[in-house]
Amino acid sequence: MRLPQHHALLWILSLNRALCSVPRQVTWSDKQFGPDGPWQAVTVSMGSNYTELVVPSSEVALYPGGSWESRILLSSICDNKTLSSVCYGDIAGLFDSDISVTLDNTSIETAPDGNWGDLSWGYTDAVPVYARATRAIDWMTIDGSAVPEVDLITIAGGWQTYPGGQAYPLEVGILSLGSPDINQTFGAVIKINATFITSYFYDQSGSLEIPSYSYGMHIGSAPLGIPGSLLLGGYDQNRVMGDVSAQAFSSGSFPIELFDLGIGVAEGGSPWNYSNKSGLLAQGNSSLASGLRVIVDPANPYLYLPQSACDALAAELPVTYQPDYGLYFWNTSDPQFDAIVTSPSYLAFRFGKNNLNNEYITIKAPFALLNLTLQAPLVETPTQYFPCMATNSTPALGRAFLQAAFVGVNWFGGKWFLAQAPGPDGSFIVDTVTIGDNDSTISGSTNSWEDTWQNTWKVLATRSTNSTTSNTSTPQPTTSSTPTKTNNVLSPVVKIGIIIGSTVGGVLIISLLSALCIRRRRQRRDTAIRDQNQISETQMHQGPGSLTHQLVPVEAPDSIWDQRNELHSQERYEMGAERGPFFELEPGKGGGREAVFELPGRMSGVSLNVI
Repeated sequence: MRLPQHHALLWILSLNRALCSVPRQVTWSDKQFGPDGPWQAVTVSMGSNYTELVVPSSEVALYPGGSWESRILLSSICDNKTLSSVCYGDIAGLFDSDISVTLDNTSIETAPDGNWGDLSWGYTDAVPVYARATRAIDWMTIDGSAVPEVDLITIAGGWQTYPGGQAYPLEVGILSLGSPDINQTFGAVIKINATFITSYFYDQSGSLEIPSYSYGMHIGSAPLGIPGSLLLGGYDQNRVMGDVSAQAFSSGSFPIELFDLGIGVAEGGSPWNYSNKSGLLAQGNSSLASGLRVIVDPANPYLYLPQSACDALAAELPVTYQPDYGLYFWNTSDPQFDAIVTSPSYLAFRFGKNNLNNEYITIKAPFALLNLTLQAPLVETPTQYFPCMATNSTPALGRAFLQAAFVGVNWFGGKWFLAQAPGPDGSFIVDTVTIGDNDSTISGSTNSWEDTWQNTWKVLATRSTNSTTSNTSTPQPTTSSTPTKTNNVLSPVVKIGIIIGSTVGGVLIISLLSALCIRRRRQRRDTAIRDQNQISETQMHQGPGSLTHQLVPVEAPDSIWDQRNELHSQERYEMGAERGPFFELEPGKGGGREAVFELPGRMSGVSLNVI
């Protein structure tokens, strides 16, 4: 079959790109950043001192994953000493625009235009940003490769405002990784084209060229030592565990339907009295039972959910809500805290897979990743917190979620990708896989997610559980020294043994009674008869099996309270002459101790004296 000339040319160019281009790895900073992480960031250089040699002027660290314009903090952001006497932005590095000869911050006549105002910072405004910012273009250098005319918003001054009204300085900017357009064009008459690093490398040839206008990223975890991964034009397959969900993006954002939130335990025992619990998304708001559309947003730090969803999660955790921050602080002195954040327990996000409402994919975020730290200037001393923040606007899942998830996009292919990411024991040897121009999905590895956490988790001992949820752990069978009765029919050997034993015992008893009776019959005949009648009556009304005593309440011993989840709903028998079986009542929702009842001392057997 002969292809039309232009089709053949496109096919040759596509084949040449596939054979000659390779994905680019982006270098991550060796520092950690806050004040609400710690987070990891990539390193770039901004501006240039010389137009011909393109010598970078400022090295800065940026949080990757934004779309459209990159947001760059200028060195002047630290001029405002009323917010803080310490310039926290210096940790990540600031762009000194005064010494960059390639900066153009006057030609684009589109807001923001240098005046103070609200500035979008990702796709949620739960912590709004107020800034003096300007649109601009300048050179950006990535791993030694210079990219001209990068689309920027430069920020000369600004702060973020938390729910309590406190204003805090901005510390780290955002690196855009593209948009649905390969360039962003400004101006009606005089047109100015601004580019993105991903689209620029896609447009190049030779060593700069990448296979597609795409990227794959896992931001990892700074405190747990999971290194970040960012490839342009491809992805690291070791960062993609199992199934992948591919869905359409929307104007540069990554929307997906969140159907439920749950709590689970990957292995071993549970810090709760259940092994998993679902239905938490709609627990306090039935309108969420059909799901909630959320944006996966690497530019923002927290889990931005309706208040009812955050409260439902908090009710299962040892946390306290702090209204000034809109966040939940961990109660680190609570014994359950250590059990939760060090065990194989996780927060499960159940999404619609591939834009469908009858297929699902679950991303598990271990609570070890959701134990983050607030630092100065947000707090005076480091404070551990659970990163759920209530929002009445766009729900979004930020960097806290993306510690546990892989995210990627093929801008020309029209899809973005979501998958489970590995833990700290995973393989971080890069297994580079190319994303093709028209690829609408990618493939994950077959590695076990649990194995990537195996050496980090502290598995709890398995114990019996009690839960109202449909999915609970199966209690392990307990061993007993008492043989289990498996058949109601006695074997012939047992029957013969009983008959012989009964016969011999009966003969001995009869012989003894006969001897006694012959010896005393003349002297105490009437007394013996009367005694025998009394004994018969006693046996009839007060046999060994009679239980005429009432239950008497006693306080439960501490050992019983400590093991309440292990022994719940089971009758416990303590061996001893004066202790009978315990009967427990199911604990109420208030968490009070069980009511425990015991029988008084056992009835003594009836003594038979023959005189």
